[in-house]
Amino acid sequence: MVCFCHNTMSRLQLALPQLAISADLDITADLAFAADIQGIASWLAMLGLPAAPWEPDALWLDLELPTLSLNASAMATISAFAQLRADMLAQFGIDLLIPGQANAFIRLAATLSARLSAMLSADLSLGVSLAANAAMWIRLSATLTAVAQVEAALALGLFPSPPPPGPPLALWRPFLVQLRALLPLIAISIQLGIDLTADISVQLAAMLRVMLRIQLPALPTASLSLMANLTAAFSAVAQLRLALGIDPLEVGLPAVQAMVAARLNATARLVVSSLGISLSELLALLVRLPRPEFCATLMAPPAVVHAAASITARGNAAALASINWQVPPLTALPVLSIGLPVVALTAQLKAALGISASVTPCGATCDAATLLRASLAA
Repeated sequence: MVCFCHNTMSRLQLALPQLAISADLDITADLAFAADIQGIASWLAMLGLPAAPWEPDALWLDLELPTLSLNASAMATISAFAQLRADMLAQFGIDLLIPGQANAFIRLAATLSARLSAMLSADLSLGVSLAANAAMWIRLSATLTAVAQVEAALALGLFPSPPPPGPPLALWRPFLVQLRALLPLIAISIQLGIDLTADISVQLAAMLRVMLRIQLPALPTASLSLMANLTAAFSAVAQLRLALGIDPLEVGLPAVQAMVAARLNATARLVVSSLGISLSELLALLVRLPRPEFCATLMAPPAVVHAAASITARGNAAALASINWQVPPLTALPVLSIGLPVVALTAQLKAALGISASVTPCGATCDAATLLRASLAA
């Protein structure tokens, strides 16, 4: 029994006014350095930074990594299935690979759809107002994330000149290109519990066959849009909660804005004291300097390389290369196009508000069974 019940929706509706922002609140006034710090963070991300220097094992150059015949779109769809299963297990202990447990997932989607429709019927402008509110919270969260990236780079001594050169990337580029193509498969193997040393195609086919049978109810476009806005807003709130150690909705957006501004200004002062230049001068300097090599520390740690090598070591490479499935895009599969947003919203509500979907009926008013039957009959 898992459903988005009336009680859960009531708690959500009580929290919505706390998301609201004042019409005359000027978020740009206290975040004067936001554009510079986000520019620096983008420069770092483009190069795989901040990270310690990459230290590959020279023996990796002798590895013959397997190749995939599936294109990026197909891998994205398969990865989405793996993510959906992992998220349902993490949140509700429901394994979508066990056919009898899928009804709980369908019930969750059906009840959430009914609640969202009721919200929109009661307030036709809700989606528009939520989008505006979400944008403010998202900007504060993004600014704080960029601040953390710049602080980490300062701690690693990556400014103002380019970081120390790692191994010659020209020598390692063919290896990294092959490895990058395998990263989705390695992530899938962790999420789905696939044995990379056994026949991967057989394992994947069996798991996907089960999940493809899950038929979720269609959600109106307005409900999907409302769900996306709610997810974005509460994701930002959850990130701010984690970074600042406060309840953002309880203290209010003006107070959170002041905290983010204080952290931003402190980082700006740290850059000046450490490097003798301002954030804007640092950004201008980084753009002018010769672009350093990409740092593969986060992309190619030893554990990932060993996982990729294990496929070839057990002779599974040929079977993997022979997979030529016709995989539809995830947008064509309701179990993914609807299922992933449903699970994402429930995850962010729990992270931001401590609100969870119900696991037991809420009494005589519970309509979960009725909504489930209607969904299965459609």
